[in-house]
Amino acid sequence: MIKHCIVRTASLFCISVLLALPALPQQVAAQAISQTRPVAATPPGAVWPWKGSDLKPSKDVVYGVLPNGLRYAIRPNKLPEKQVSLRFRIEAGSKYERDDQRGFAHFIEHMAFNGSTNIPEGELTKTMERLGASFGSHVNAHVNLEETMYKLDIPSADGGRLDTALSIFRETADRLLLKDDAIKREIGVVISEMNDGDGPGRRISRQITEFLYPKDISTLRDPIGVKEILETATAAKVREFYETWYRPERAVLVVTGDVDVEATKALITAKFSDWKPKAAKAPSDPNNGTWDVSPLRAKIIVEPEQPIVVMVAQSRPDETDYGDLDTQAKRKWSGLQSLAQGVFQRRLARLQLVDNPPTLGVFYQKVTDENGLTATFAVLPREDAWQEALKTVVIELRQALATGFTAAEIEEEIKENRLGLERAIKEEPTRRTTGISGSLIVALGADGVTTSPQDNLAIFDQLAAAATPEAVNRAFVSWWQGGDPALILIAKAPVNGGEKTVLDAWKTAMAAPLPKREEVKKAEFTPLNLGPLGKVKKVEELAHPKAKVVIFENGVRLSFMHTDYTKDRANIRIGINAGHLAFPQDNPFWSTFADAAWGGDGVGDLTLDQSISAFAGRSTSLASVRIDPDTLEMYASPAIADLPEQLQVMLSQVVEPRMGPRPALMMRDALKTSWDSYNQTASGVFGFYSSTYFETGNPAYEEPSLQKYLANDDEKGKAYLKRLREEGTIHVVVVGDAEFDSVIAAVAKTFGTLPKRAGLALNTAQLATIRSKPTGQPARVLTHKGPPEQAIVHVSWRTKGGIDPFEAERFYILAEILQLRLTDKVREAAGQSYSPNGGWTSTSYADLGRFYAHASVTPDQVKPVEAIIDGIAADLVRDGVTLDELKRVVEPAVKGQERSRQNNGYWSSILSELDTPKLPGSNSGFRKDREAQAEARLLAITPAQLHEIAKRYLLPQNAIRIQVLPEKAASSDSQAAPTKP
Repeated sequence: MIKHCIVRTASLFCISVLLALPALPQQVAAQAISQTRPVAATPPGAVWPWKGSDLKPSKDVVYGVLPNGLRYAIRPNKLPEKQVSLRFRIEAGSKYERDDQRGFAHFIEHMAFNGSTNIPEGELTKTMERLGASFGSHVNAHVNLEETMYKLDIPSADGGRLDTALSIFRETADRLLLKDDAIKREIGVVISEMNDGDGPGRRISRQITEFLYPKDISTLRDPIGVKEILETATAAKVREFYETWYRPERAVLVVTGDVDVEATKALITAKFSDWKPKAAKAPSDPNNGTWDVSPLRAKIIVEPEQPIVVMVAQSRPDETDYGDLDTQAKRKWSGLQSLAQGVFQRRLARLQLVDNPPTLGVFYQKVTDENGLTATFAVLPREDAWQEALKTVVIELRQALATGFTAAEIEEEIKENRLGLERAIKEEPTRRTTGISGSLIVALGADGVTTSPQDNLAIFDQLAAAATPEAVNRAFVSWWQGGDPALILIAKAPVNGGEKTVLDAWKTAMAAPLPKREEVKKAEFTPLNLGPLGKVKKVEELAHPKAKVVIFENGVRLSFMHTDYTKDRANIRIGINAGHLAFPQDNPFWSTFADAAWGGDGVGDLTLDQSISAFAGRSTSLASVRIDPDTLEMYASPAIADLPEQLQVMLSQVVEPRMGPRPALMMRDALKTSWDSYNQTASGVFGFYSSTYFETGNPAYEEPSLQKYLANDDEKGKAYLKRLREEGTIHVVVVGDAEFDSVIAAVAKTFGTLPKRAGLALNTAQLATIRSKPTGQPARVLTHKGPPEQAIVHVSWRTKGGIDPFEAERFYILAEILQLRLTDKVREAAGQSYSPNGGWTSTSYADLGRFYAHASVTPDQVKPVEAIIDGIAADLVRDGVTLDELKRVVEPAVKGQERSRQNNGYWSSILSELDTPKLPGSNSGFRKDREAQAEARLLAITPAQLHEIAKRYLLPQNAIRIQVLPEKAASSDSQAAPTKP
C-alpha cells in the first residue's frame, strides 16, 4: 500500500495522530484503500523469476531447488552479529478457499502452533523461546489472499538453533496433527481475533471491495474467515485444505544472516527432501474472476460515528504487453508511472499546506493485479464540506490529465528517487538481516528479480533519461483512461438525494472551470550566521559506552559515538532542557498544539512546502520534534555528507521556526471530525480513557475533553515554547558513521554560536499531588457502542516506579513470565483470547508503576478470564516462577539486548540521558555502569528474586480492575453497572 500525507515530511493532519485517538479519519481512509486489491504473486512451481528476463539476480543470494520442487534462497549477512532470519512461504492464502472453507488458510496458520508429529501441542512456543525467539501475535506468521508466511528470527545459527528452526518449518510443511480437540480450542482464539478486528473499519472495507469488484473472488475472501464456517470446522475439513495446498512446489524457504551457505544448503536438503505432497495431482489455482469496467456509479456507506470520507476509484484492464516477467522494460514503464504518482501526490500534499486548507488529507495509490489496474484516491474533508473537498481534488486530477507535469516537478521526484537508490548502495554493507529476508521473500512472492542496488540505480538512470514530461504524463494518463470511476461516500447520516447527490457532486467537479496553475517558486535554505564559531572548553572520554563528551564555552554539550552499524549514516538527537514541566500544568494540552505548530509550518523564510523542495535530492530534512515533560527533543538521520547542513536546519528550527495558525486549525478540525469514533470498539474506549485509570492528582490524568482541546490557548503555548527554545540548555547527540573532528566543527558552526543559556528548572513540586487511584476496589466498568461480541478485562497491580534501572530489569523479567502464563492459560488452554497481554510499566511523573494483564474477550468470558488472571497472580505469589520459565524469558531478552546495542538509535537514546533532568519517577537517569554488564545482570536474575517481587505486589489488595462491555451487556448485568469515565 502507498499512503502519503506529504512527501518526506508529515503534514499536520498526520501529526494529529500523536493525540492517539482510536480511529482518526486517515486511518479509515487508508484501511479502506489498502484492502482493495492484492498484488500478483509467483505461480507455484514456476522457474525462478529471472529465467527469460533480462534482469540479473543479485550475486549475494544463493538459490536452489530440491527435486520435490521446494525452492530456497540463502543470503549471508553479518548485522546484527550472529542473527539469522528465516521465512517459509506457502503459495496458499485465503483466495484458495472454497465457499465452505472460508478462514481455513488462516486457521491452519494458527494450528501450526498446536502440535505436530515431533513437537507436542504446547511445546512449539516453548521451543522457540528457548531458541531466543519470542512468540507473539503477528510475529511468527501471517496470512493474506495469496500466501501463508511463517517467520522465525533466531539469535544465531550456533548450538543447533538453525537445525531446530528448520525442523519447525519442516513440521509445518506436512506434519501438523490437526486434532479435533486442539481445533475446538483454537476456534475460540480465532473467533476472539475476529471479534477484536470487528468494527467500522472492517465493515467499511468489506463494502468498498464488494462495490468496486463485485465479480472478484477476493471480495469474498477476507483471511479472517466466516464465523459460522469456523465454528463447524473439524479435523477432516481442515486437513483437506492443508493437504491440498501445502505442497513443496508451492513453497519457498529463505534463510538470511550469519550462516555458512554450504552447511545451510545441506541442512535444507536433509530436512525437506522427503517432503512429498499428499495428493499426487497438483490442484489448479482458483480463478479470481473479472473486473468490471462499469459506467459511473456511486455508493454511500453510513457510519454515524466515523469521519466523512469520499473516495474515487477507476479500474481498467492492463493493456500493456509487458507480460508477467520482471524485465527492464516493465520496470521502466512502472518507474514512469511511479514518477507520475509521486508528482501527483506532491500536488495533493500541497492542498494541505495553504493557509486555509480545503481538506484534512488526501490519500492516493495505484494497484496492479493480474486482472487489471486501479487508481484510487480518498479525500478527508474539513467538517462536512465533502463536495467542496472532492471538487478541489478532482480539479487537481483534471489539471494533471489535461496539462501534465512540468520538467521541474519531475526532476524533483527523480532526485528523491535517486537519493534512495544511492543510499541503498552505501548502506548495503550494513543492511539488517530481518530486512533482507523480508524484502527477498516479498520479491520472490511477487515474481520479482532481486537485483543488486547497483543494478537498480543503473536501471533508474536509464529511466530518468527517458522521463520527459511527455513520457511521464502518458504514464499518468494510462491509469485514468478507459472508463468512468466508482464513487464512494462514507457519511455520518443518510444523504439527501442518495447516490444521485454523490454523482452530481462528481459531475459538478468535472464541469468546473480549470484555474490557471501557478508555478511553484523554488526557494533555497539559507543557514543562520549567529556569530563566531563556538570554542571547545573541555573533552571527556567515557569508557562505556565508548563515547566522547565535548563541552563548548557557551555551555552546549556534544556527546559523540562512532559506530558502523549503518554505513554513511548518523543519528542526531538534540535535547533542550527542560520540557513542558517547566511551566504550570493547568492546561496539559498546550504542548500538543505547540508541538504541531513547531514541527509543521516550515523554518525561517521557508514554508513547509518550500522546505521540502529545497532539500530534494539530499537527506537533509526538517527534524522531527517532540515536547516531553523534561525535554524538547529533535531527531534527524542524515547521510554523513549532509550532516553539517542538517545541523544548520535544526538550529534554524530552534531559533526561527515558522509557527503560523494553520497547524492548530488542522488539528482542531481533525479532532472535531474524529472525536466520537473512539466508542465504536472496546479497545477504542479502553485507550481513550487510559489516562484516567491508575493515577490522579494532576490534569494529565483527567478525562479527555474535546472542549478543553478546542479551548487551548495557542498563543500561550507558543510563548511557553519560545522560552524553552531560547532559554533551555542544549545537548547535541551524534551517533553513527561520522568522524569526531568533523562533528565538532559542524556543531561549533551551529549550536556553538548561540549565546550561553542559564537553563530552565523543572517545576517538579506540582507533581507532588500525584497519587495512585484506590486499589482493591470492584472493577470500573466502561461501555462501548460497537460489536456486541467485544469486551475487555484488565487487571493492574500497583508497584513502585522502579527508579533503580537494575531493579526495573527484574520487574520486566517477571512481567514477561506473566505474559508466558497468560498466553498458556488464557489463549492456549482456555482458547478465550487471541492476544492476552501482560507487562510492567511506570510513570516518570511519580514513583508509581504497575504490572498488568489485559485480554480482549467476549462479554460472557469477562469474569472467567478475570478469574484465570487472578489465579495466575496467586500462583506466582504462592509458588514463584520456574527455572525453565526464567530461562525462556531471559534468553530472548539477552539476545534482544545484544541486537539493540547494534543500532545507532539505541546509543543516541543512552547518551541523551547524560544531561536529562531527572523526574521524580524516572528510571532512565544515566549511569555509566548501566550498560557495561546488562546481559550479565539479566542472566544473574534468580527465581527467588522474582518470587519476592511477586509476593510483594501481585496481591488482590493492590489490584486496579477495568472492564469494557457493550452497552447492552453492561445494562443487563446488575453487578457490572457502568461507572462514569
